[in-house]
Amino acid sequence: MRDFATLDVGTLGREWWQRCQPQIGQALAIGALLGLLVGGGLAVKYLSLDTLTLWSKYQLARGVAGAGLSSAKITWPGERGETDTTVGELLQTPGLDAWAEPVSYQVIGAVPPALLSGILAFLATLLWSTTRIAPDRTTTESAELAEAVTEAPLVETEKPLPVILPQLQPPLDERPRQDPSEAPRVETEQPLPVILPHLQPQSGEFPLPASRELPEASPQAFAQEPPRIPPIVPPPPRPAARPAPAASPSGKPVTSYESYWGLRELPFENVPDPKFYYPDPMHEEALHRLLYGVQTRKGAVMLTGEIGSGKTLLSRELGLHLSGQQYDMAMIANPSFGVEDFLAEVLYQLGIEPTKTKVKLLHLLNDRLHENYKKGKQTLIVVDEAQAIPDNQVFEELRLLLNFQLNDRFLLTLVLMGQPELNDRVMALKQFAQRISIKYHLGAFSREDTAQYVAFRLKAAQCQREVFTNEALAVIFERSGGIPRNINRLCDLCLLIGFMDRAPNINRAIAERAAADIA
Repeated sequence: MRDFATLDVGTLGREWWQRCQPQIGQALAIGALLGLLVGGGLAVKYLSLDTLTLWSKYQLARGVAGAGLSSAKITWPGERGETDTTVGELLQTPGLDAWAEPVSYQVIGAVPPALLSGILAFLATLLWSTTRIAPDRTTTESAELAEAVTEAPLVETEKPLPVILPQLQPPLDERPRQDPSEAPRVETEQPLPVILPHLQPQSGEFPLPASRELPEASPQAFAQEPPRIPPIVPPPPRPAARPAPAASPSGKPVTSYESYWGLRELPFENVPDPKFYYPDPMHEEALHRLLYGVQTRKGAVMLTGEIGSGKTLLSRELGLHLSGQQYDMAMIANPSFGVEDFLAEVLYQLGIEPTKTKVKLLHLLNDRLHENYKKGKQTLIVVDEAQAIPDNQVFEELRLLLNFQLNDRFLLTLVLMGQPELNDRVMALKQFAQRISIKYHLGAFSREDTAQYVAFRLKAAQCQREVFTNEALAVIFERSGGIPRNINRLCDLCLLIGFMDRAPNINRAIAERAAADIA
């Protein structure tokens, strides 16, 4: 048997290498995954996803141009939305290299921590997995002992004597019944002794076990007391195994209705996904007014609308139109702060580490505004749910921020979005109200707009069939009031009820059931 204490280092190293070889692939995968997560997390911490996407496209364009394919086209955002432009024209855009240089430094700064994390994760996984499968000495000794027993020569043992059974008697119910008084006494033959297959003693030290005679049995004994045979109780039936819940082709559980209605995704989620932005005339006018106010540096613009009318989704659509390299945008989704915290949130959204004093906060913001101006970039502050601003002093601070300007332009543009009460609060502050250059109010959809809105979102989810009847759409319009958020809630519940009922479409009855549940 081997002793691990006497093994040399080379032997131990070879054994460890043999054990860790199957685990290298797994350790590499875990290390690479952790490295990507750390690197991506650090990059996203300092840069927005839109900036990273544009930077990736810029690097791709440089690589394509280096390969001599300057005429290849690439999608790039401009003043009128995303357009297709050639790689050569894109790389000649003024200020593009200056914009990409600091972004490259941020991305490169995330590479060393990512590599270090990946290497440490690889080593930790490899060591852990190899120690988990390290051979145990007890198990090794047992295996060596079994191997030695297997290789030992076979020793022939003496064959045991056969077991002689007595003659079997017929069953009791097949024997002829006789009168006990007349039945003759039958002498039963003594059974032969049963010799157990013990090993025979070699020197006579152990005598053979004495044979035991069976007691004498008579028919009278069987007639007086028949043997009791316990009843055979069948085992309880096993419960049938429940089948696993089926899944749709997309991998979603059967409680989701996409596959039933032929959808690729849920079409009526109340989240601001620009994919489902419906360009109706009302929302398009609001978007164009906001774009005009931003692109012409009007200082401050304001959008109001009813609850659930699509203001947040419109802000995301605005961000897509302004995601080019000439805009530096701060999106404030929750403005319920005091003055200093609000300024700190603005700086954080612009990628600046905030400080504790208000004076320093304003200095940092002023430096960023002038830096963006020199780079040809415009600074934009979008405040969603602005009616939630708790203190009018914050509005006064926003007014003062508009004083960051040059002789011919504002250094920042302020976009306020909120519910109708936002207009009342702003109008009560006359000095601030005079700074609002453009205003617009979002209303509700008409009945025709409601039907087109439902059809648009179904088409965006890759639906290829007519799902809602005209009667159902009429109920949805009446019960939702033409508000997009209410329409989404009703339509989503209608699709679920229709899926559970296995209905061919959404009719008036299903729509009324959904409206009653929501009410």
